[in-house]
Amino acid sequence: MHRLSVVIPAWNEETAITRVVERVLATSDDLRHQAGVGDLEVLVVDDGSSDGTAQAVSLLAAGCARGRIRLLRHERNLGYGAALQTGFAAANGNLLAFLDADCTYPPEQLPALCSALKEHGTALVLGDRLHSAASRMPAVRRVGNRFFALLVGLFTGRAGVDCCSGMRVMRASTWKALRPLPDGLDFTPAMTVRALFHGLAVTQVVIPYHERVGRSKLKVVRDGLRFLRAILREAWACEPTRFWLALSLVTALAAGWMRRRWAAARAAQGMQWHLWGVAALACVGCLLAGAIRSSPSLALRGRGTRRSGEGAS
Repeated sequence: MHRLSVVIPAWNEETAITRVVERVLATSDDLRHQAGVGDLEVLVVDDGSSDGTAQAVSLLAAGCARGRIRLLRHERNLGYGAALQTGFAAANGNLLAFLDADCTYPPEQLPALCSALKEHGTALVLGDRLHSAASRMPAVRRVGNRFFALLVGLFTGRAGVDCCSGMRVMRASTWKALRPLPDGLDFTPAMTVRALFHGLAVTQVVIPYHERVGRSKLKVVRDGLRFLRAILREAWACEPTRFWLALSLVTALAAGWMRRRWAAARAAQGMQWHLWGVAALACVGCLLAGAIRSSPSLALRGRGTRRSGEGAS
């Protein structure tokens, strides 16, 4: 029988954390029958919260068997990836899982993800929001995540991967093989791209996705750019040749788009689309230049604003 350690990073999530932990614990019987998980522990990593998150978890832990719920605390906010890795390092399970503390991901799907992990050679199972009819992901974020999936497909040859999903299950050996990973919100795309480049067996299980409880901490533009940089860094560090081939394809597509817009702008005796296109290409160029200047070691540690409690784009 397997032992599963579920890590939940939390930063000021007192409103939802009790519900999430209780829902995780309620999956015990299904985990045993469907996935052969005989022991379940929940590790909540309080990443420098200033609200009642820690107190809510402590109250839950007091009402459970010893060791069933464990509270780990950072004195200050170190970041989503840092919180996850603190939990992984303290976990006792041979299987590791994580999900957010804001009720966006369904703990009830943990048995399905663990069952998928039992398939021969599978190292990492992602909760797939992109192909779910029950996903309530905001439209802007859905577009962004589909773009990231397309980009990862160009680099790795694996299409349709929800690389930024914040719910996944893996073997403990998988996390150890991929270390070190970024401390920030770019933890998830970096992990996914690195796993694919390393040839690990990655599969997906379609899951519903809900609106979060409480105020969102995700900044769509800033964090989206951070995810993009993480994907580019990993591709550059792992497969420079494939990186340049994919970049050449993207550049060719962008040039074709620019040519069509230029022709349309000239026909309309206007320059608006041309100017917007130049600005867009300039932004892409700056991002790529920044990623290329970053040394491969940056792909291992990552940078950016450090926040926890909301890991997926």
